[in-house]
Amino acid sequence: MALLTGFLVLFPGAPPSLATELDDSSLYVEAFNAFQKKDYLLTIDKVSQLTQFFPDSPLRDITLLLLARAGLKSGDNALAAKTITQFTTEFSESPLKTSVEDELLTLGARQNKGEKMSLDKTLRAAAQKVRNDQLAVERAIALKAEQERLARERAERERIARDKAEAERKERERVAAIKAAKEAIKLVIGVSSGNRPIEAGGTGQIPLELINRGTKREEFLLSVPVSKEYAALLTSPEKSAGQMERLTLAPGEKHKVNLTFRMPSDRVDGFKALLQIKAVSATYNDVTFSKEAAVTASAPLVRVVAKPQTARVARGETAKYRISVLNAGSLTAQGLSVRVIIPSELDFVDASGADFRQAAGIVTFRVDALETGHLKELRISATVRESVVEKQEMRLQVEVINGQLQRKEIFTSSPAVVHTK
Repeated sequence: MALLTGFLVLFPGAPPSLATELDDSSLYVEAFNAFQKKDYLLTIDKVSQLTQFFPDSPLRDITLLLLARAGLKSGDNALAAKTITQFTTEFSESPLKTSVEDELLTLGARQNKGEKMSLDKTLRAAAQKVRNDQLAVERAIALKAEQERLARERAERERIARDKAEAERKERERVAAIKAAKEAIKLVIGVSSGNRPIEAGGTGQIPLELINRGTKREEFLLSVPVSKEYAALLTSPEKSAGQMERLTLAPGEKHKVNLTFRMPSDRVDGFKALLQIKAVSATYNDVTFSKEAAVTASAPLVRVVAKPQTARVARGETAKYRISVLNAGSLTAQGLSVRVIIPSELDFVDASGADFRQAAGIVTFRVDALETGHLKELRISATVRESVVEKQEMRLQVEVINGQLQRKEIFTSSPAVVHTK
């Protein structure tokens, strides 16, 4: 059930400062607490907001009950009757029905018979008095808080007036100096052209060149802020191992860096990603330079088409299925395990096309290699049991487990349908 949470509401007539971020659970608690304080009109207002903005809330059952009771207590018999009828209709099996007051049930029954519910003026007057008293208290608190705030603001303005001129002068000088220093930092990140596909599960390397175009010697913090699954890091071509995280360059100096990464094994053939190289000034962490390097994955793309030799087969006859395993990717698929799950209506007879083993209604073929653009034909024969009902559809489930990519995909054959001879 979807919930509408984090909903920004601006109440009618209220200034923008009174905008409130609502959620259904908070609204219900506010309504419940208002009911406990006998502020039934506030309860109705809060519940109305809840039902308006969160019509599919999982709290709807207890919300309707609370609204019905608040209507009853505030003298709004029509609201109480209508709401309790909603509750009993929408939640006819709810154990909460046993908690409903007889008076509410009676009101609902009377309204359902066509009787017009009248307002209980005594209860409404009492409810309105509670609401007015509470509003008066809130206004008094708000007035006092506002008076105190104004007094504090006056005192603060007097203090600020004495210090403002000097503080502003110092701040302008500081900001100007920092701005000039930041603008003097310049770095160019060059990425080698070309985008050779990287085998899924394999390692790739992209040459980079960093050039200090500034006028001062600068130190930079280097990173590759991408998902951990890429295991991306920067290394120096001059060193056999070790991650490069800091680099200091003199004005005009160039330095070559390698971006080394691993293409995740679960990426499909042709998958494209952008790896960002980021350099941050060691002096000012808001001075950053970045460059994106495009990479493409190369992988097998295995698909299965499984069909019965004939679409109709009789009891006692042999159903023959052809299973075509093809590779539409750019790499050879290695170490495929093709598991064929035979439905209970069939008894295994034979299989061919590749080495296999059979046990408990599952035939497992071993396909060591399947080159790109090629397919492997596998066949299975099984006898239809005499107990199978007519028009029963029998489908094979084919699971292809790619040990190379640690991936399993599931396919379903077209059906063979049982008919009477």
